Amino acid sequence: MSSLRLFAPLLLSLLAVAAPATATERHFGFSYESGVLNAGQAEIQPWTTVRAGRANYFSRLEARLGFQLGLPHNLQAALFWDISSTAEDIRIPGATLDSRLTATEFQSLSAELKYKLTDPTADALGSALLLTGQAGPMLVGFEGRAIVDKQLGAFLLGLNLFYAGTEHLDANSSAVASFGASAAVGYFVTPNIVTSLELRNENRFSGELDYSVLYFGPTLSYASTRFWLTLAAQPQVIAFKGATSGYHLDLHENEYLQARLLLGFPL
Repeated sequence: MSSLRLFAPLLLSLLAVAAPATATERHFGFSYESGVLNAGQAEIQPWTTVRAGRANYFSRLEARLGFQLGLPHNLQAALFWDISSTAEDIRIPGATLDSRLTATEFQSLSAELKYKLTDPTADALGSALLLTGQAGPMLVGFEGRAIVDKQLGAFLLGLNLFYAGTEHLDANSSAVASFGASAAVGYFVTPNIVTSLELRNENRFSGELDYSVLYFGPTLSYASTRFWLTLAAQPQVIAFKGATSGYHLDLHENEYLQARLLLGFPL
């Protein structure tokens, strides 16, 4: 308790005097914004995503380390390294009880290009296009994303539309497509602190619609001159398609809760 009393005033002082980091800090956890780094600017971004809760025990920790670089003409490039650690209960054929298996593995390398079309403060709307390609030992894929945002006084609005394709390179090689949208509304409590609500719909298609789920939850972001951070938590609120028997949620391919911590360190 004594250490908390010593730390709290220091933290409050830091929040009070710090200035915003860069134009590319993430105010939303799952929705992207249109800002890009200026040419020559660089940033390190560690991400952590937690996915927890299915019909049977399931927990996954996804770690991502990214390097972003601003290029001329409103273009930004990034490279991400992805790993995951998963613990889940499965029923082995012939067994009477579930077995809990844990695996940690390298997922993929992802390359990303983002092009800003318009600015959310200088133009009627901010907009950008984002293209990501990924390749790993067991999968290859891509994602395209259209981004629209706007700042209106102390409010920040964001909308994303995305489409992705992934092929799993295993014995039963299969390709799936996913698509969806996210919408977010943020409020600048101070120039450094933004509180938000995000709504996100995700759908998967593999010859037919496998599932359609909706996530909704709060986000809190903070920016200083040395770093920025964003913390988001999104419970699943309903499954329009693919609900698990006895539930109103999809707890076979999706989770009760998805949470994400984003960090950015300008170089």
